[in-house]
Amino acid sequence: MSAPDLTTALIEGADPRLEVDEAELRVVAGPDKGARIELGARSLRIGTAADCALVLTDPTVSAHHAEISLSSRGYLVRDLGSKNGVRLGGIQIHRAPLQPGVPIQIGASKLSVHGLRGRLSIPLAQPVVAGRLVAHSIAMRAVVASLERVAASDSTVLLEGETGTGKEVTAEAIHAMSARAGGPFVVLDCGAVPAALIAGELFGHERGAFTQADHARAGLLEGAEGGTLFLDEIGELPLDVQPSLLRAIEQRRSRRLGGGEERAHDIRVVAATNRNLSEEVKAGRFRQDLYYRLAVVRVALPPLRERREDIPILAERMAAELGLHLGPELLAALAAHDWPGNVRELKNAIERAAADVAPLDGEVAPRLHPDLAPLAEARRQATDAFERDYLTRALAAAGGNLSRAAELAGVSRQLLTQLARKHGLRARDRR
Repeated sequence: MSAPDLTTALIEGADPRLEVDEAELRVVAGPDKGARIELGARSLRIGTAADCALVLTDPTVSAHHAEISLSSRGYLVRDLGSKNGVRLGGIQIHRAPLQPGVPIQIGASKLSVHGLRGRLSIPLAQPVVAGRLVAHSIAMRAVVASLERVAASDSTVLLEGETGTGKEVTAEAIHAMSARAGGPFVVLDCGAVPAALIAGELFGHERGAFTQADHARAGLLEGAEGGTLFLDEIGELPLDVQPSLLRAIEQRRSRRLGGGEERAHDIRVVAATNRNLSEEVKAGRFRQDLYYRLAVVRVALPPLRERREDIPILAERMAAELGLHLGPELLAALAAHDWPGNVRELKNAIERAAADVAPLDGEVAPRLHPDLAPLAEARRQATDAFERDYLTRALAAAGGNLSRAAELAGVSRQLLTQLARKHGLRARDRR
């Protein structure tokens, strides 16, 4: 007797929501047989990397092998450019819907979806196109619905998601929906400021606080008074600055470098990261108390491949700003592409086309077969998968030391640093 299908219902109207039967993913064969995890609204990565939701020890499985996400059609499984591919019911796939009882083969492991007794109801916002925020897809409408609830409070928010998913745009939306909309929206990219200067950027300094401090300067905490301070790439914040930030958030007070007077603050903090901060805490690279203080509310942003309905709207808006017109065939091709760099990669592709550097019709070709990616995309996926896997192994062999890993790989430390940032990997060596 075959297992019943998982039913999905998209309910529009005054109270839009997506309803789906609850289910769990089980490992039914392989070294990790017996492992299981519930499926939900958030995407779920499967692989051997520590930041995967389902971590396998199977050596034939890639670091980031596959991903399961929820759409209006139900749960979908997607190959993340793995070395051994993904087979669904014995057929190799790139992206396909899941059904209970149909085996998922990744490496030497076999997984299966099993329905549970409950029903999952996910609130959705009405379709939105406002400023830089576009939410016509189910994934983004679910995010906006959560943002509407979050904006009504003054809680600290942690935005999580891959590079280029629009975390700053989302932070702007939280600010615009909140009672602080009339105040300033101040941004600090923690990964773009040298470690030695970041405390001064945050807290400001008094004259004479250090050699070049020939005048007093207010920090961004003061500049965000009455509004929102957005801390992008918070995982890059140096450990020695983290206690001061924690104190400033908890007590709503701070002191300029070299100063004795404490200043009170009325601000909201929104932070963002493309890293798994809980893993960073375990590795000793991020303070646990600061993590819990920032993660009062966590919002996961979907990658562009999970919100394909938004791609044509985003592309048309970007192209219109540059005086370009995109026809329906090209928009369909753009929507079929996976965009590993997310919204940022889409924007860069359109800007290159506007500058006559790379025509869009050569940048992204329509998919030739539902389960076969175009050659250029397949090559890109294979290269990314190889780079991530090689770099993960090199860093492991070097004990996480970036300089040593570069020596082992026979490349410059600068190149390895660029690759580590590209693939969201973290090394402890910062010399």
